[in-house]
Amino acid sequence: LEALAEGAHPDFRVFLSALPQKVVPVPILQNSIKLTNEPPSGLKANMLRAYMLFNNSVWENCSKQAELKSIVFALCFFHSVVCERRKFGPIGWNRAYPFNEGDLTVCIKVA
Repeated sequence: LEALAEGAHPDFRVFLSALPQKVVPVPILQNSIKLTNEPPSGLKANMLRAYMLFNNSVWENCSKQAELKSIVFALCFFHSVVCERRKFGPIGWNRAYPFNEGDLTVCIKVA
């Protein structure tokens, strides 16, 4: 981001946040473009999204294809269930469990 700042207008400002902040005035937020990335609803859609995180190099670099497929399926299923149960709040989980896409990709690289 700092590399892109060269040549930009001196009054240009970027606010990046994953959490609501009190320091950004409400009128600026109301006039801003807001983007969200939410997991798809449904277990099947979550499974497909989890599988799409991996390219062919994951499969090609492994000597034990059958074992890797089982591990990837189990991790993607677990990730999908966690994403789906997150919608229910305290009914779904007693505590928040932040298993996100980054955790999923790291687990596959370790496997």
